[in-house]
Amino acid sequence: MTTALKNQIRVLARNSVRKAIEAEFSGIRASLLPAVSKREQKNIERLYKKPSRRSVRTLRISL
Repeated sequence: MTTALKNQIRVLARNSVRKAIEAEFSGIRASLLPAVSKREQKNIERLYKKPSRRSVRTLRISL
């Protein structure tokens, strides 16, 4: 086998593995996302509006 053929086989194998991994990860991502209906999303946005941009300061004191 020539090195060009070996490189071509290696590239094809790498691409097919990459596509398979991407397909699996897309399925995993979809299963991890919560399903929220449009009505629920509107209700959430109405209740909580936009997050405030104020920063919060916390102090930890040990006694």
